[in-house]
Amino acid sequence: MKRIILILTLVLCSTINGWAKDIYYCPMHPFYTSDKPGTCPICYMNLVKKRGDPRAEAALMAREAAAHRNDVAGYTPVRIDNRQMQLMGVRTTVVRKQVLVKTVRTFGYISTHHQLYELQDEYIRAYLDFTLAFRDYRRAEHIRRSWETHRELQLKLHEAEDKLLRLGFGPYQIEELQKISWKTPWVQPPLLFFKEGNVVSYWVVAQIFEQDMGFVEAGQKVQIEIPAYGEKTKGIIRSVGGILDQQTRTVNALIELDGYKGELAGNMLVNVSIAIELNEDLIVPQEAVMDTGLRKIVFVQTRPGVFEPREIQVLALGDNGWAVKSGLKEGQKVVVDGNFLMDSESRLQATLENQSGGDDHD
Repeated sequence: MKRIILILTLVLCSTINGWAKDIYYCPMHPFYTSDKPGTCPICYMNLVKKRGDPRAEAALMAREAAAHRNDVAGYTPVRIDNRQMQLMGVRTTVVRKQVLVKTVRTFGYISTHHQLYELQDEYIRAYLDFTLAFRDYRRAEHIRRSWETHRELQLKLHEAEDKLLRLGFGPYQIEELQKISWKTPWVQPPLLFFKEGNVVSYWVVAQIFEQDMGFVEAGQKVQIEIPAYGEKTKGIIRSVGGILDQQTRTVNALIELDGYKGELAGNMLVNVSIAIELNEDLIVPQEAVMDTGLRKIVFVQTRPGVFEPREIQVLALGDNGWAVKSGLKEGQKVVVDGNFLMDSESRLQATLENQSGGDDHD
């Protein structure tokens, strides 16, 4: 009996010694292990001794890799300690819901009163001539008068309207001009962008690029920078034109300068900034997103020292980051600095694991 107990004790001690055997691993490539100190054959970094039960640690790493290996093809979770995080410059931030802010930046020029007045007056005259001719034609249609005069006036009206739309007038402003009529020859109509006494001093014609048209509308406040004077002022968009220029792919917007007291010359260049608040969404910083062209990847910290790659779907890009459609939850931590190195390590580990079948090396 004593002999059996002795044998069992020796076997148990041998097993415990086997479990307690020191195992060293590479912090950058945790799947590489060794039973003695040394350097990693991949990156030549010093191996680190594992804490706790080495088999439990290895099993945990294997479970994590297996659980997430198929989430993002070609990537695998990355495990690094605090020291390596400092060396790599890894910094994280918490994903939260915010209002997405987008700033549309463009340029424009100072429009003169003469240009605004002339084009509006041209349209009013063309509209009145056309409507009067059409009225007379309807009255005398039984005489079978020629359509030529009517067609010429109609073409003239379309040309005048086209000039207004290209300048930045909207449909509403054109409808307002159609309400103007002359009772007597000496009565001047009150035009939209020309007031007695120069109450409105200056207007800006700003070019809005095609991709930004959906964000710009009448009533928005803008910031105007005048490079020639090194000054800034404010303005309000009064209308957005209805014709897109085929060459520049832009549409004009008319901006009223708000209380500018200086003197500006016609056609002077200005810079325009329009800050727009969109919907409240889950926002992830732009620097946290690795854009491969086909997909967008972020690294989420699931627990201390463990970073998992996640593919996300986004809605729009703003000044404060990407609006996230799916792939992240509020309160999660994502890598914002050091993610290029994280991306490289994740891909390298995934490649080596695929070549080795995902098994640890002794």
